[in-house]
Amino acid sequence: MTDIFISYSSKDRKAAQALVALLEARGWRTWWDKKIPPGQAFDRAISQALDAAKCIIVLWSRSSVTSDWVLEEAHEGMERRILLPARIDPVKLPFGFKRLQTIDLSRWQGAPSSTGVKQLVAAAEALVEPAVRPSKRAKPPAKTRAAQRHRKLTGALDGKVFVFTGALTESRDAQAEKIRVVGASISGSVSGKTDYLVVGGKPGAVKLKAAEKHGVRQLSEGQWLNMLNDAYARILAGKTIVFTGKLSQPRTRLEAVARKLGAKPARAVSGKTDYLVVGEDAGSKKLAEAQSHDVKIITEAIWTEIVATLKR
Repeated sequence: MTDIFISYSSKDRKAAQALVALLEARGWRTWWDKKIPPGQAFDRAISQALDAAKCIIVLWSRSSVTSDWVLEEAHEGMERRILLPARIDPVKLPFGFKRLQTIDLSRWQGAPSSTGVKQLVAAAEALVEPAVRPSKRAKPPAKTRAAQRHRKLTGALDGKVFVFTGALTESRDAQAEKIRVVGASISGSVSGKTDYLVVGGKPGAVKLKAAEKHGVRQLSEGQWLNMLNDAYARILAGKTIVFTGKLSQPRTRLEAVARKLGAKPARAVSGKTDYLVVGEDAGSKKLAEAQSHDVKIITEAIWTEIVATLKR
């Protein structure tokens, strides 16, 4: 299954890799040419991925504007009205694409908090809802499963599924990021797999009825925040944390705070890393490594909230 297809020139692989890491960290299933299986014809693989995609992101650069492959993929997205164009170089767009609103990522250095990335994510969410539950994969070998056991986070909210309804003090995006930090997931609809329905002002009747049908526990926003703070209180003990990008405080100070809270700061991302805390202009290499090791990527704002909760 593919949610988002990434179209780019081979010379822009680094930018594409950083974007893939960010999108997959938010729950989307992405496809780019690095995922072509060995021995499979690349044109057939690309065609199948395009057909399955619900959104096509094209990275316009000095090299991609002259690429026949990128142009063809962009035309596919435009014809199906699922094209999201982004400019990663200050280039003149190909004929036929100038009239489309294009997101400016020409100064993007990999930070998830940049204005351009936020615009891209918002546009993608209008086309496809993030697949918050991990896609089913083949059972990993025993060594891999053992290496992933440390990813159990709180012992309370791991694996729990939340649904939100009604007017809340924070956006769904902000709630979703906090939920992923504590090992839970967020869904757009209530089902038999839902654990909690967080209810704000003027809630949706459909979700309330579904919650009653499936016996889902309903929480006020205040109850949800108390539950979240309780999870924060147990989340850092023994966890390995890496900081990257331009942060509001010196990295040594952030690492010292992490140690006081029972965490283990590290300078490099590896299979033992639990969290990557990112500031502005986060390193694309660390973001890609975090994605490859299934490390949770959180913003400095969320990290600050966790620290403030634990210091109370």
